[in-house]
Amino acid sequence: MVLVIEYNMNRIKKVISHPLLIVFLFSLIAISGEQMGGLYLFYLLLGLPHLIIHSVLGLVGICFLLFSSYNTGKTSASIFNLLGACCMIGSLLFFFLQPEGSYNYNTFYEIFTLTTLILFGAFIAIFIIQNLISLFHIKQNFILK
Repeated sequence: MVLVIEYNMNRIKKVISHPLLIVFLFSLIAISGEQMGGLYLFYLLLGLPHLIIHSVLGLVGICFLLFSSYNTGKTSASIFNLLGACCMIGSLLFFFLQPEGSYNYNTFYEIFTLTTLILFGAFIAIFIIQNLISLFHIKQNFILK
């Protein structure tokens, strides 16, 4: 019975901390503006031709996570995961803290958009913690050998 519960917990942990799930949640963050709203991926793609910092950081973060999901090296995958997560968080910070960012503050007042943002925040926190633990565990084993 304990083995079954442990097996299921490991499967849940793998799903929650999978890079593709983080990319999916990041892309589907709902943004609400004064005139129009949409998914965050839409805002990333709109800002990319103008090389706006939040667009570049967001897409670089997505690329890091996509690369790490297909990379088999444990240490490099954890490093790319952490870099990608930091880029995604930085992208959101630059998006909401830019001088014209008050245009999108309705995101914090509507329940659906706030829920998508909180859901991404919870999953990215778990993702970062698990990758830090994995990275330090690998380095500790490497040092002890």
